[in-house]
Amino acid sequence: MEAKAEIAEVVNNWTFFRDQEAWSSLLGTFHEDGTISLSWYQGPFKGFVAASENASKGKNAIVKHYVGIPMIQVNGDRALSETNVTIMLRAKTPAGEVDTTSYARFFDLVERRNGSWKILKRTAIYERDRLDPVQGPLPDVFYKGLEQYPEELRFLASSLHKLGIEISPATVVDKSPALAELYRGGSDWLLGS
Repeated sequence: MEAKAEIAEVVNNWTFFRDQEAWSSLLGTFHEDGTISLSWYQGPFKGFVAASENASKGKNAIVKHYVGIPMIQVNGDRALSETNVTIMLRAKTPAGEVDTTSYARFFDLVERRNGSWKILKRTAIYERDRLDPVQGPLPDVFYKGLEQYPEELRFLASSLHKLGIEISPATVVDKSPALAELYRGGSDWLLGS
């Protein structure tokens, strides 16, 4: 239970530090060789932190994450954590200000090194999303081209596109072959394979 509590704290800290733009503290939630795969970024965690910090300077978007209580499996110094997350993005676009709400899960490979639990790999799994205008109705331009994006994150992908950010080709959506492969790989890793 102590390991699960420590892992849950790391998962929660990631969210708090990310949303509060506490970049140096955020770096401490992942191992040095950690990686992350989200809708808009796939690669080393250090690169994600740098890209997030850079994006925050423009203030064209405000991001907020709400995470649930993680489901955690521990095997020695390795653990799997899966957490429900709601990602809220308020973006100023040329056609108006919008709120995008994305429902997803974070699937984490977590490892204890030198007595400290940190995330080694995080993959976001997208379930569904919605788009709401901040004021007034949305112009038709917001609905144009939605069919080019996966249904599970079409509004998020479209909002990111309007900010000049394309979704990663490695994006994982719920109930997909990529998700089945992610789970298989995570289970193998947990068992030391």
